[in-house]
Amino acid sequence: MSNEAFDQSIQEAHASIKAAQKAIDQAQGSDEDVIEQAQKQLFKAEQTLQGVQASAGSFANENPQFQQAFEQLHNARGDIQELQQNQ
Repeated sequence: MSNEAFDQSIQEAHASIKAAQKAIDQAQGSDEDVIEQAQKQLFKAEQTLQGVQASAGSFANENPQFQQAFEQLHNARGDIQELQQNQ
């Protein structure tokens, strides 16, 4: 995987996570449709990150941008679980 493709994929994952986080923030009023939309965005981000990891291997695991995206994905998933528990 070229550096350019890697960077683009990471940016796509960040965008999906950011969209999911925005939906999570909007779902504070327990709107199930918004939570579902956030889950779809996170799934998209996860698929992107898995593709990057499969293509780039250890380079991805050692890359700070990849690590940050993965951590954001994990945090957003936790936020969704918390929302669902509070409903």
